[in-house]
Amino acid sequence: MAEENLPTHIDPTVGLQQTRRNILLRGVDIDAYIDRIVELNSGDGPIAFAVNHAARPCAWMDTVIGPGAQRALRGKGGVRCTPLSDGVLRVGKADFRVVGPLERH
Repeated sequence: MAEENLPTHIDPTVGLQQTRRNILLRGVDIDAYIDRIVELNSGDGPIAFAVNHAARPCAWMDTVIGPGAQRALRGKGGVRCTPLSDGVLRVGKADFRVVGPLERH
């Protein structure tokens, strides 16, 4: 999920725990990379992910963030990915790279 899409207008303290997302990116519109393979590298080598489809926010967002959060996250609630390689991601700066299209068989 992109940090810029967090509904801070509803709750200025909203973060990953409330959105139930595993990775928060800054400066990357990850929702635009569906059907692509991307890599994240936080210093221990790149980890590849298949960006499969949008993560649709559920009504629980209105409970844990505040009324209107589910609607605010529609279309920008992050993505569901499949890891394609092993590795370690660390909190902090990471390099983001688009590797190519996702081949569906």
